[in-house]
Amino acid sequence: MKNKKLLAIIIFVFLFSWTWFQSKSQAVTQENAKHKELENYLRTAKIVSKRRTGGRGENWVISLDDGKATRRGFFKLLNQTRPTIITDSYKYGIAAYELDKLLNLNLVPTVVEREIEGRKGSLQIFIEGALLESERRIKNIEPPDPERFNNTLKDLSVFENLTYSPSFCRERELDDILIMEKKDWKICRVDFSEAFAPSPELISGYEITRCSKKLYQNLIKLEDKVIKAKLKYYLNDEEMSMLLKRKKLIVEKIKKLIAEKGEESVLFS
Repeated sequence: MKNKKLLAIIIFVFLFSWTWFQSKSQAVTQENAKHKELENYLRTAKIVSKRRTGGRGENWVISLDDGKATRRGFFKLLNQTRPTIITDSYKYGIAAYELDKLLNLNLVPTVVEREIEGRKGSLQIFIEGALLESERRIKNIEPPDPERFNNTLKDLSVFENLTYSPSFCRERELDDILIMEKKDWKICRVDFSEAFAPSPELISGYEITRCSKKLYQNLIKLEDKVIKAKLKYYLNDEEMSMLLKRKKLIVEKIKKLIAEKGEESVLFS
């Protein structure tokens, strides 16, 4: 009888774990399919119109139409990569997106490289009707689920340390955090044009305190050779080397926090 009960428990645990794994795998597959669909749209949709925008860099808002849907994209042209004194390159934005996909974070809106009127740049899907994080703070607008919202910001902080692109150190960068109020307050992060500074350290004053279990596990599993293969076109050797060093530092930092405070205090679902 005891053996039968034990067998039943083992079967239940196995089936539950398998169902959970399948649901997670299906969600990742669906997200990857969405990315590919949007990437194809951005690469192939007809350009209906374009207009210059203000602000930093040379940027255009592009109206697109593939015959099925009309959408807008944000086209960034500047390509001042390191070692130039003033760094501002569309390639770093694409690198951040590719890294975001490798980690299955889904924080960076879909972006591709495209040539428009003989000029190469990054074309990123335009986030319509977004609330800026800077505006949310000024107006003291509270998210409907504060815990979930703040947890996402914790993951974003880890990612920004990884890419060396802080958004909370200066007020200007808070405009780069977009909130999709109509989609469960999903957070997006745009403009990584100055990211991937070749620093061997994490961002000063930008402490990592918690992160999702998913992100932590993905950081551990993600091999350096995979990162190199995906980002070699966008980063130089020094930028790549320091990115991999920061990845190692982040994993070590989180491991230390878990040892000191316990997993439940550091990792969230």
